[in-house]
Amino acid sequence: MKTILVPIDFTSTTENAARTAADWAKQYEYQQIILLKIAGESEFDYLHIAEGHSFVNEESVNDLLHRTEQLFDHLSDIITEKAPDIKVSRVLSDWALTRSINELIKNQPSVELIILGSDDSTSTTESFVSDNIISIARTSPVKTLIIPNSYRYSTIKNIFIPCDIKGIKRLERLFHHKYIIHKQDVQLLFLNINTKKNDIDEDKKRELEEYIHQHLTEVPSSIHYSYDEDIINGILTFASSNNADLIIALPGRHSFLYYLASRSISEGIYQNTHQPVLILK
Repeated sequence: MKTILVPIDFTSTTENAARTAADWAKQYEYQQIILLKIAGESEFDYLHIAEGHSFVNEESVNDLLHRTEQLFDHLSDIITEKAPDIKVSRVLSDWALTRSINELIKNQPSVELIILGSDDSTSTTESFVSDNIISIARTSPVKTLIIPNSYRYSTIKNIFIPCDIKGIKRLERLFHHKYIIHKQDVQLLFLNINTKKNDIDEDKKRELEEYIHQHLTEVPSSIHYSYDEDIINGILTFASSNNADLIIALPGRHSFLYYLASRSISEGIYQNTHQPVLILK
């Protein structure tokens, strides 16, 4: 049973991720969506401080559990309305978020995709899940789809893949998933960004083009080259001007994950307010 895992909290950011999961499940033939909620996310909602000590307020705990069940019901209804044939499961975990995800995937090998909501300028409340995107994406054994809060699902037609002309073997990660691409009416746009002007190795360029055409003979694709000292800016500018519906992040220098690990989130995912980002494993 092909399964999508969606970590949730009490924000519109993860509600939008759940909505997108329903659309994604229909498009790519998933049979189940698991909603994962962390019990300890709002621990300070029910801790009462008195005389230097803290203790659990039972009434607050019960209220939190009630609100959690309401959240599960609400998101399950959203998914079922969009995709009536999709099974919706609920998991409430006492572990930390990253550990909960990895333990669940270990016990549920049918999970093939994690969908994470990401805060952006349209978010009104800070998402607990969004705060943990980097650690989840780094440690997840399965591919991860990051959904900006302002994103609204539309059929995927133009897939944009930033790639490094000096590391074309990393494209093998993409070719492992080409059976999915073949089933869809899509176009692939590859982009190599140079941070120095007039710094293209013609032999490497020719090797990249031959490699892509050799492995993707049945899928329409085009290869582009541009210059930008800021690779993140170059990626987002190209994605916007070429109507990209999805950005696929590969390992290496052009990866969103690489930049998010070494730069502030605001310079990476938070700039990306339009397109979802799929991080391959």
